[in-house]
Amino acid sequence: MSAPPGSPQLSEGYLAENKGSGILVLVIMFPVFAILIVGLRLHTRFSIVKIPSHEDYAIALAMLFSIGCMVCQIMQVHSGVGRHIQALAVTQIISSFKALWASIHCYNIALTLTKISIALQYLRLATDKPIRLICRAFIWFTAAFCILAFFVGTFQCVPVSKFWNMQISGKCINKTAWYYVTAAVSIVQDIMLVVLPFFILRRLAMPTREKVSLMVILGLGGIAAIASVCRLYALYLISVSSDITWDSPASVYWSAIELNIGILCASLPTLRPFLARVWPNAFSSSIGSQGAGGSSGNKSGGQYYNMEGSIMVRKTIALQSTRNVADVDRVIAHQKAPSERAGESWADRTVLEH
Repeated sequence: MSAPPGSPQLSEGYLAENKGSGILVLVIMFPVFAILIVGLRLHTRFSIVKIPSHEDYAIALAMLFSIGCMVCQIMQVHSGVGRHIQALAVTQIISSFKALWASIHCYNIALTLTKISIALQYLRLATDKPIRLICRAFIWFTAAFCILAFFVGTFQCVPVSKFWNMQISGKCINKTAWYYVTAAVSIVQDIMLVVLPFFILRRLAMPTREKVSLMVILGLGGIAAIASVCRLYALYLISVSSDITWDSPASVYWSAIELNIGILCASLPTLRPFLARVWPNAFSSSIGSQGAGGSSGNKSGGQYYNMEGSIMVRKTIALQSTRNVADVDRVIAHQKAPSERAGESWADRTVLEH
């Protein structure tokens, strides 16, 4: 794009500046790593533990939309994101905004599915009815806000094509304000996912050291919250920019980082049975042996869950009618052989499902 008449001439070096390669490294590296971890998670849940659950399907769908987001971000870079807008043709700018429009939808859906997957894990772990109610409300609110974001994101400009071609007559909402709203809601959701484990675990009987360790595992989503804050700042920089394609890379790669770190944090705690099979000496536990064998004893009575990080493996044992987690632990402990109980961590114990 040539400079308008009367404007200062831009040097060839300025017009040749390009951040594209750095963007590509980040927007490809994080999804590839997430694909690897999600693949191991699905292998663990379907082939080793052999008890997949709703959160596994949710995270698999989230990964698919994350891949779609990655493709859109690569298209943005190919169309000129990372270069000065003065160096781009109008057709390139239009193509980059088309890719942005599609990436927004992929990003929102993938992030929603990731958060729902984490909340479903919390729902399996929680024993207090108020906390379970909060988890359910979180899931419904997150899904509802995603639907709202989909329609607002689709029709933020009327006609829709005005989003990527401002020369078309029509109207658009205050897009910057809407992006701030969605980013703020995402940050609040991330904070809730970090805080909820503290309330979930506070009444469970376990050594303090193991309780802290489990809180750290379940609170890994805090990393995604930090990335979400960084993305919000990147959106602010775009809102005050006069060279949007040059200043937008930060929002592109922070979106990729936030999204895929969320997927990683949701999946890493589920890999214990896989690690127990690969490194049995380091990860030996009753969960590892039971999960690898895929056994499930049938006895009379209630149900309990063995915990693999934040995922439970459903089994059936004889339990007396009780709502007290400590009593449940004692009943289960008595049914185990002394050799099984020796050295057992709380993460290998059980939680009664309400």
